[in-house]
Amino acid sequence: STITNIGELLGSLLEVRVSGGLTEAQPDSLEVPKRFVAGITGGKLCAGKDSESKCLPLPIKGEGLFDGVYLGERLRIGQNVNGGGARVVQIRIR
Repeated sequence: STITNIGELLGSLLEVRVSGGLTEAQPDSLEVPKRFVAGITGGKLCAGKDSESKCLPLPIKGEGLFDGVYLGERLRIGQNVNGGGARVVQIRIR
């Protein structure tokens, strides 16, 4: 599936948007946490509200691995595996 991950820096006034594909590393596994592979195809830094945003491209591409646990349809807790090990709590808003 194709996804866009949005990180707010100043609420919705300044955002980092990263896009790419997302797949499960082992789709048949029921093990928790679940390992995901993110194929990052691009990113941008955006200022302003969604429809009025002015964006600058970011030079980001590559593959990211993270372990995630979904705690409902909108809430996910994850940890970066092949980077710095950052832990995140994400809420789906769209």
